[in-house]
Amino acid sequence: MKYSHKILKDKNLIIEVLSGDFTIDILRMNRDVLYSDRHFNQQYDLLHDMRDATMNFTLEEHTAYLHYLGRDAKVLTTRKAAILTSEATLPKFTEWFDSFSGKYAVEFSVFSSVGKCLEWLDRSIHEVEITSELDKLRNSTCSQCFNEPNAFTGF
Repeated sequence: MKYSHKILKDKNLIIEVLSGDFTIDILRMNRDVLYSDRHFNQQYDLLHDMRDATMNFTLEEHTAYLHYLGRDAKVLTTRKAAILTSEATLPKFTEWFDSFSGKYAVEFSVFSSVGKCLEWLDRSIHEVEITSELDKLRNSTCSQCFNEPNAFTGF
């Protein structure tokens, strides 16, 4: 499983690329890394690129984890989370994330193109720029790269 993220402060947006098989424990570990990033802001919208990812956990496990994030970690604030997936998995992910509708402050929506994600998130963000950033994250040689010290890792 590979995970990378970038926080675009000037756009109030966090972009993430997930690929490979991942469990709820791996998702939790990657979330801990994201939340400890000193530039993380719980008000920023999210774009999760999951086109090359396979979720190896149940809807119940994911729901329990989201309850934890909202109740205990308090990181589920009013914002949008666009899920970018392939055409093949669009129906499954749409059904999955629609089951969270109205339960959390985060509004989830599923798309199969970067353009549709950005149209829903913020029409002023340029697709070419975000596509380029996603490609950089997808093609990075490390699972998660930090350009500066991180509170969680200490380096």
